Amino acid sequence: MATVSRITLRIEDAGRNRSRVTLTYRICFSHCEAMAGSTFIENVTLRGDDPVWDDHLITLRNGCIRAQNGCIDRELTRIVSNSTLDEDPDTIIFGWVIGNKDEVYGRVRLTPFEPNGSQGDSNIVSAHFGPAG
Repeated sequence: MATVSRITLRIEDAGRNRSRVTLTYRICFSHCEAMAGSTFIENVTLRGDDPVWDDHLITLRNGCIRAQNGCIDRELTRIVSNSTLDEDPDTIIFGWVIGNKDEVYGRVRLTPFEPNGSQGDSNIVSAHFGPAG
C-alpha cells in the first residue's frame, strides 16, 4: 500500500488578512502498485485540532495520482483567508478581545481509486401514446 510521510505544514502571512499555506509530504508506492499503474485519489485538507472532534477547514487538493516506482516529494502552496484558518474564534466582551489560539494541521489521504459505473435518468414525458391519444 502507498504510504504518506514527512508531512510538514508552514503558514506565513500573505497580507490583506490572508496566509500562504504550504504543505510538503512524500508519497512512496510499492513495486506492485507501480507495475500495475495503480491510481489513487489524493485528498489534502487543512483541519483544526480540537479536543472532541477536529474541524475540516478547507480542501487544498482532491485529485488523482498514478503510482510510479519509488517515492515522490510533493509541495502544495495556496493563499487562504485568515477567517478560514480561524478555527477557534476569538471572544469579544465589552470591546475587549480575548484571543483563542488556533491549532491547524494538514492531512494527506490516499485512497485507491475504484472505477464505478454510473447511470442517470431523463425527465418524465407524460402523454397518451395508446388508442386514447
